[in-house]
Amino acid sequence: MTAYLTEADPLWTRHSGEAGHYGAPEWGPEDLERAAMFLAELAPQARQVFHHLLCNPGRRIHCTELVDKALGGPNESDPARRVAGALSGMSKGHTNSERRLPFYWWEAPEGSAGATYAVRPSVAAVFLAAQFNSA
Repeated sequence: MTAYLTEADPLWTRHSGEAGHYGAPEWGPEDLERAAMFLAELAPQARQVFHHLLCNPGRRIHCTELVDKALGGPNESDPARRVAGALSGMSKGHTNSERRLPFYWWEAPEGSAGATYAVRPSVAAVFLAAQFNSA
């Protein structure tokens, strides 16, 4: 069963993110232009991972799925590190946006492997609208 989080799910506040995930406002409907700029500044692999997350708003996605669906499939690299490395390609857009990173992530429970990632439904709506408006 796939885990979808509602906008108000308390799990959003129990994410594993550190720097970049706190201290700045969440993305909102007033941020369409800012979101379009953010998207334009993404590195290619970050764009691929983020696109997969945006197409699945609120769904917690395991890093192995992100590798398979967004990064061309497995290789010798650890999937968790590969996704984290790809998402580091958001640094320029994140710095310029003055907003928190637009995704959340959760470490794997002890004894498990790999992190999960998700985008809040409201944040996905902002970025999807920005993509549509800039097309």
